[in-house]
Amino acid sequence: MPEYAGLHVLKSLYHIDNEYDYFIPPHLRDDIRVGDFVSVPFGTANAREIALVVSLKDCPPDKNRGYKPIDSICDKRLSLTEEMLGLCFFMKEQTLCTIGDAVRSMIPAAVLSRPHTVYMPTDADRPSDAALDPSTLYILDFIKKKQKVDLETLKSHFGPATKGAISALVAAGLINEDYEIREASKKTENFYKLAIDGDRARDILDGKDEDIRLRSLAHIGLLSYMTDREGEEIPLKQVLSDCAVSSAQLKALCDKGILEKIQKSVDRGLEIIDPDEYASGEQKPLVLNDEQNAAYATLCELADCGEPRAALLHGVTGSGKTSVMMKTIDRVLDSGRSVIVLLPEIALTPQTLAIFCSRYGRRVAIVHSGLSEGERLDTYKRIKNGGADVVIGTRSAVFAPLDNLGLIIIDEEQEHTYKSDRDPKYHARDVARYRVSKQNALMLLASATPSFESYHKAEEGKYTLIKLEHRYGSAKLPKVSVVDMRKNSGGGVTSPLGNQLCEKLVRTKEEGNQSILFINRRGYNNFVSCRSCGEAISCPTCSVSMTYHTFGSSYEKGELRCHWCGRRMPMPTECPSCKSEHITRMGYGTQRIEQELRELLPNAEILRMDTDTTSTKNAYGELLGKFRRREADVLLGTQMVTKGHDFPAVTTVGVLLADASLYLDDYRATERTFSMLTQVIGRAGRADKEGEAIIQTNNPDHDCIRLACKQDYESFYRNEIRLRRQLRFPPFCDIALMTLSSEDEKELLRASKILADKFSKLVSEEYSDLPLLTFGPFEAPVYRVEGRYRMRMVIKCKLNRRSRSLFSSLLADFSKSGAKGLNLSIDFNPSNL
Repeated sequence: MPEYAGLHVLKSLYHIDNEYDYFIPPHLRDDIRVGDFVSVPFGTANAREIALVVSLKDCPPDKNRGYKPIDSICDKRLSLTEEMLGLCFFMKEQTLCTIGDAVRSMIPAAVLSRPHTVYMPTDADRPSDAALDPSTLYILDFIKKKQKVDLETLKSHFGPATKGAISALVAAGLINEDYEIREASKKTENFYKLAIDGDRARDILDGKDEDIRLRSLAHIGLLSYMTDREGEEIPLKQVLSDCAVSSAQLKALCDKGILEKIQKSVDRGLEIIDPDEYASGEQKPLVLNDEQNAAYATLCELADCGEPRAALLHGVTGSGKTSVMMKTIDRVLDSGRSVIVLLPEIALTPQTLAIFCSRYGRRVAIVHSGLSEGERLDTYKRIKNGGADVVIGTRSAVFAPLDNLGLIIIDEEQEHTYKSDRDPKYHARDVARYRVSKQNALMLLASATPSFESYHKAEEGKYTLIKLEHRYGSAKLPKVSVVDMRKNSGGGVTSPLGNQLCEKLVRTKEEGNQSILFINRRGYNNFVSCRSCGEAISCPTCSVSMTYHTFGSSYEKGELRCHWCGRRMPMPTECPSCKSEHITRMGYGTQRIEQELRELLPNAEILRMDTDTTSTKNAYGELLGKFRRREADVLLGTQMVTKGHDFPAVTTVGVLLADASLYLDDYRATERTFSMLTQVIGRAGRADKEGEAIIQTNNPDHDCIRLACKQDYESFYRNEIRLRRQLRFPPFCDIALMTLSSEDEKELLRASKILADKFSKLVSEEYSDLPLLTFGPFEAPVYRVEGRYRMRMVIKCKLNRRSRSLFSSLLADFSKSGAKGLNLSIDFNPSNL
């Protein structure tokens, strides 16, 4: 039987994130397993921490030293499987995170709280008053009364005297110190049922019962209501609503023994979904065309082969990729295996949930960052206990603790939101690839505009490429018109909405159809400047200009906001630099377009969908639901309106500033612009109605815009991949981004020089065998964010165990140095440069 365990403490810094050996007390040896979480004393202060068991050992690694004992084992229901434990080490190696970072991405934070110190009285006799001072004895009496008290409660009751008194009581053997992990809070709901049989209840109502007489009309009505529902457990809210009674009147019948109150735990993960979306789970037959059937047959062959496989489903917008995916899910579920479906944004979740819940009922669970701690915890437990075998969600859903995983779908796989920009800096595709390799499952990537990395792998044969080249049924790709806005401005038109788009919007409204407008800027004006000195008003803590936002329905009153740190400032009356009163607002965003639309279409219902209007929990679903029910004529928004939505009544799509994203300082700028335009154009004409997309741009001849209008991914890919091969950009290399930040600019510049010298020395000596291209250090595109200055180094390399060892060595040395105020981050293949 193992007597020692190797542990990783979850709150370790990177340079001390190692395996530590602990002694297993005899009473824990039968229960402890690899993958368990335990409470242990850690460090010189023996602070209690949570640790993960990664190995068990029969003999002490070093017989000449002593080992600290494990305190206790945490809830076994949270223990990691062999697969998930292996995934922790995979993420540590691939992303240079700690084991604790990896665990926190998998398990709800609510269950990984730090161990709490508790005190309990012993059987020792109370000492005389002379032995201990009165305040210490007072604390002892308090502990004896409560039987178990945590340290926080004692401190709040007795203040500074607590620490010394506790030490004295422990030393005297009057109390014991222990540590426990508090179970996360549960949500409960009260139900009521009849506590007597129906015949007696009717006797009471008829006045025939000798022991109980009811005189209150409310009590009589309540008893009659419950008698009609004999045997049922009715929720409190329903009873109060149906009977128009108070909680006190309910309590009165409970006190008489007529009713019984039952308290039940509520699954908060199920509460986030509208009950109306949970149909019976009856599966309506999916009718596929010949092209879809061929794709489905290929996917079935891959899913049933018993080996890990990956496929790329490349289909034009409206080709029915979702139907093929649903049919494949049916096949996998019928074989007794589980499924994960990943979406790029929370905005897609309400629509997708409605589709999946109506088909699979309560087998569905949802996971995304918008869940509360309680909702995430209950959802995690339901999945782990086998209560759901279809998990839908954003990036973090890839960690769902499903057994017998058969399929992971990554929809709109090209989206940058699948890459985390915080530790652990993982890509959901890499985690999915690891999981399918361990469970012999299928990873299915789906998109109308696949990432170049995925399409290149498909061309190399690493992924199976499956194409859908035609729209489903009678739907046709929309007509596309490109409007040169340089000609519009030359004709004296100052509105952001060109003449052709305005005419089309009016005509669409008159025909009773709907329109979608896309502009990738929120706010009213995108910057404010002084006409005298030309200075733009910038955020005091970030190197960016402030954006003007209006209040509510008033377009004249507003404030300045920073889109990086969230700072808000009143609109100035004079220039902060030259004190001139000639302040002007420039550019336009979603709020300005909304105003123009209301003037153009005074009788139309306009919905604006951006970060400002979707800040509340259910805003996404409410806005999309309203538009889907045709309660609005125009949906205006940022990127969240461009992807995945299927609105049959939409016949017009308008794109404003289509070329703005082409000029970003990122090698993916054209790829992302092409994807964005292709996706938004594809929202039009998805049913039997013909659609039209109007693209407003100042660069109508750019290949990216021209090919996106044709929905010609193949030609665009060929042109771009040739350029990337010549310039050595992904997928022909990997990129490591090192970012150093500090509030002290001078200290940052000094540290950047030291980092560059250290890196150069390692590359020229220990790692001279690695082919690398190094750029920097240089200022980040946004040099200052939230008061912290940022310097960067960009390294082109080939990521493997050897190159990762180089970056790991750098990060460990920096962590070990304990440099105050400085932070070093290393991101492999970041979503943005």
